[in-house]
Amino acid sequence: MAKINELCVLDKPREKAERFGIEKLTDAELLALIINVGTVGHSSLEIANDLLNECHSLEGLLSKPYQYFQTFKGLKKVNALKLSSVMEIARRTNEKRQLIKEEKMDINSDVLYHRYSLSLMGQLQEIFNIIILSKNKQIVYETTLYKGNDTNLIISLRDIVRLILLHNGYYYYLIHNHPNDTQQPSQNDIKFTQKIKEKTDKIGVKLIDHLIITKNGYYSFLHDKLFN
Repeated sequence: MAKINELCVLDKPREKAERFGIEKLTDAELLALIINVGTVGHSSLEIANDLLNECHSLEGLLSKPYQYFQTFKGLKKVNALKLSSVMEIARRTNEKRQLIKEEKMDINSDVLYHRYSLSLMGQLQEIFNIIILSKNKQIVYETTLYKGNDTNLIISLRDIVRLILLHNGYYYYLIHNHPNDTQQPSQNDIKFTQKIKEKTDKIGVKLIDHLIITKNGYYSFLHDKLFN
């Protein structure tokens, strides 16, 4: 891969975009424009290609937290922030598009996986969310219950019940990620799911599914029949 200063003028990302249009740029060239300036021995285009090689695609970059870009070889702090900001814009745009789709379809495990996958994949910490549904199975409230690690998972069952009752919920989903990308549930996951299901069954509220999201897909308690 040639360095930017070794390229023909019209092959340089900025000049190429100005003459032929931004849509004519490759994925690496688009990233190079955002990075703008590299470091000694690492041009912006080389850094962009290294990022794509490691993450395999632009979609792979979407799941990377700021800490990943900050420590990537050749990336200055300000450019890491720029990349992280662009990825956050893309994630939010995707979530809004997903919301529009959800208005025209029933909520199910696949829908929620596609909605949450970009924001949860690649996170360095475990993030635990609840999605509360109405009697007509429309989302009425969703929030993050916990952010930390699986070995120190502390979520109040009483707080979950309080949230469900506060928002007049009839159904709910639980969703969390595994930073180590292990798709199978841990014993803590299973025990917690059983406890909260028993608790909400008593008040007539149904846990529809508990999803574990990884970069390789998701695990479903419902599909694996861990509860009825």
